[in-house]
Amino acid sequence: MSRPPIYEKSLSPAERKRRQYQKDRRAIIDAIGNEDTAPDKALLALMKDVAKSEHAANSAQRAWREFGKRHGWLD
Repeated sequence: MSRPPIYEKSLSPAERKRRQYQKDRRAIIDAIGNEDTAPDKALLALMKDVAKSEHAANSAQRAWREFGKRHGWLD
C-alpha cells in the first residue's frame, strides 16, 4: 500500500530518488560532529570522503572510531 499522494498526484520514480538523495545528504551533513548519533549509512559516507580535505579527514576518523565501537572492533 503506497502513501497518499502529495499535491494531488503521486511522486514519479525520479522525484522519489531525488528526495531520498536529499534526505541522505542531509543525514551526512548532520552527522558531522554528531558521529555518536548518526546512522551507519551516514558514517560510511563520511569515511568515503576522507581525501577531500583535512576537515573531511578528521570527520572520517571520528566516523571510523564510532563505527568501530558500534560493531565491536574498537573499545
